[in-house]
Amino acid sequence: MAGRSGSGSTSQAVIEAASTGGIVRSLVALLIVTLGLVMVTGLYGVLGWSWLLWSVVGVVAGAVAARASRAWIVFAGIALYEVAAMALGLPRDDGPFWFVAAFAGGLVLGAGFIAGSQLTLRRSPARAVAEAWSGAGRGRRRGTLAVTAVVLVSLVGYTGYIGQIGSQEFVHPAVHDPDCRTPDLLGWAYEAINYDRADDARLAAANPDRTACASQGAAAGDQVTSSDGIRLAGWYVPAASGVGPTGPTLLVVPGWKTNKSGVLKYGAPFHDAYNLVFVDLRNSGRSSGTETTMGLKEQRDVRAMVDWLVATKHPTWVGAVGNSMGAATALAAAIDDMRIRALVLDSAHAGIVTSIGNVLETEHGQPALPGSWAIITAVSLAVGGDVTAIDPVRLLTRLGDRPVLLIQGTADLVDPPTEASDLNFHAALAAGTTVELQYCQGASHGKVIDTCPKAWASWATSFLARAQAP
Repeated sequence: MAGRSGSGSTSQAVIEAASTGGIVRSLVALLIVTLGLVMVTGLYGVLGWSWLLWSVVGVVAGAVAARASRAWIVFAGIALYEVAAMALGLPRDDGPFWFVAAFAGGLVLGAGFIAGSQLTLRRSPARAVAEAWSGAGRGRRRGTLAVTAVVLVSLVGYTGYIGQIGSQEFVHPAVHDPDCRTPDLLGWAYEAINYDRADDARLAAANPDRTACASQGAAAGDQVTSSDGIRLAGWYVPAASGVGPTGPTLLVVPGWKTNKSGVLKYGAPFHDAYNLVFVDLRNSGRSSGTETTMGLKEQRDVRAMVDWLVATKHPTWVGAVGNSMGAATALAAAIDDMRIRALVLDSAHAGIVTSIGNVLETEHGQPALPGSWAIITAVSLAVGGDVTAIDPVRLLTRLGDRPVLLIQGTADLVDPPTEASDLNFHAALAAGTTVELQYCQGASHGKVIDTCPKAWASWATSFLARAQAP
């Protein structure tokens, strides 16, 4: 009897120890999930590719938990992470479909968790799944298959639809900026680049409202072309100070769907001291081309304009100013063109996937995931290149000793500061780049110069003065 009693006590002790060990494992796994997600977000923000690291966090937590049945830890950890992110001011998806992003993140994290939990078992994960499947009843298996099929078909169909429709809009915008104003309306002398200036007079006569022109006039000639044959048009505006063509010169690069007329306002703060070049990027204004590539190929257009500028005017110093997509384009062009000595980047995104996701949520009422990935994948396939390769958060680390000014609006819903300028600023700092960051309170995307005109002018002109200092 004594032997049996001792055996029973030992078994009970083992059970209690196992139970205590399971609790400890679960708590440690929960801590790993919470702190792991906080660390990933703190280091990489909410950039699209950072989601891959969530699965790594899941694998580690699952290996510690040791049981797939403890997968509830994943969603408990995400809940704690959301609270911690808000408390610490970390970037997070706080749009109307934040719960979709959280659930998608839970699936990624959960997949890693289940895979990690199998690492402590002797049998393979595939065998464990097979045994669990065979142990389920026929009705349960059929129900699981039916639900899975419906979810997959719906997800694939929705993703494909969003990817197709969204990519078409970005690559082939249905509506372009109808603005066809010219520098002379501001009292500026100017030279037409690669088209007959007389056509501006014809365009003005045909369009009493120059902000809503029926067309952009005659197409560009073939004297200025990009490396892939796109014919480019632009304006050269000499500085009011009379410094001459060799004086400091700025290129002004427009954003998505905008042309050189739409960015005339960016030249006003610089007209006295700088010669200005306004460019029509491909598929806009008078320039040729039928595709907009989010800066991937537009950077060739900027370099071609620098080629023209250097060959005809011989400036001693060249800088660039870009807004939104124009900012990403100017930055991408500068990376491999050392002639561009300084950059003013207004409303620049950090990662295009995050930016497109915000557009989906705030402007179209659709969840950011999986739509943003679908659109960017479709855009990349359509234009023949990876558009995420020129994400500013990556390129800013390659500027070397050339300074950059980042300007952002605090009310920017497309590229909120925590998801754009903050990430870009810290990436540049970490790489040793001379970088400055300015915020305009209440400004929305691409509207900083409209909301804070005096501050914008002061920030940009003083920055460029410092950039030219010996």
